[in-house]
Amino acid sequence: MKKKNLDMLYVWPAVIVVAVMTQVPFILTLIYSTLRWNLARPDLRITFAGIDNYLYFLKNPEFYSIVWQTILLTVVALILCTVGGFLMSILLDHAIPGINVARTLILGPFFVMSTASGVIWKTTILNTTFGWYGVILKALGFTPVDLLSYHPIPLIAVLFVWQWMPFFVLVILAGLQSIPSDVVDSMKVDGTNWLQSTFLVKLPMISVHIRVAIMLGLIFIVKEFGLILVTTAGGPGTRSYTLPFYVYMQIFSGSNVGRAGALATMTVILTLIAINILYKSIKRRSAAYE
Repeated sequence: MKKKNLDMLYVWPAVIVVAVMTQVPFILTLIYSTLRWNLARPDLRITFAGIDNYLYFLKNPEFYSIVWQTILLTVVALILCTVGGFLMSILLDHAIPGINVARTLILGPFFVMSTASGVIWKTTILNTTFGWYGVILKALGFTPVDLLSYHPIPLIAVLFVWQWMPFFVLVILAGLQSIPSDVVDSMKVDGTNWLQSTFLVKLPMISVHIRVAIMLGLIFIVKEFGLILVTTAGGPGTRSYTLPFYVYMQIFSGSNVGRAGALATMTVILTLIAINILYKSIKRRSAAYE
């Protein structure tokens, strides 16, 4: 019992720091969400609004459109990151010359700031006049289409995949390399081909790693903001809005603290519901292996 109490003594500082850094801002957000507070109108008093800010969004068709866009972007990016990350990890799970260099290059985009990568994509690659995309298409005799304006959702999904697939590679590759060597040797002795060994043996053994990557990837992708801000800025119109970007527009464009707080709270709740579903799935699979 004394040892347990001593262990908790070391844990409590970390618990307190995490609670202060995460829960205090969230509690303030909850409080702000119940207020009628417009920063652009300092002459108006801050008053209690109750659930009016929540009802504003629940009655607004634009909110549901943005929720759908957020879900679509997140699901598409998660699927592509998972499939691409798994296939890339299979390729990198070999002891061949130069493999460490290849792994480093693959992981590169994960360590680039999203705003910086967004600026690079927008100005040097996707620009129809002097970007690679425009120059190559013009050289081939085609007229480049402004993807940022005409196809914002597919483009942002591609950028999300480029930014976050390296993280999936990192987690899944760790799972592949944790497979015991005797299992690999047994597959060779049994004469299993590549498809059998990959999808019937390795894939089930690293399913927990894949689910963890999906759960953490969901958090990263849902909160992604910088790429949208510097590429499409939510446009054209609201066609590339996501919930975090919508929160940004409510506070910095609309100057409405109460509505921004309500929208942020709803975003957190929806994200926690999705994470809870994935967590329960991971827990059931872990219990099945035990």
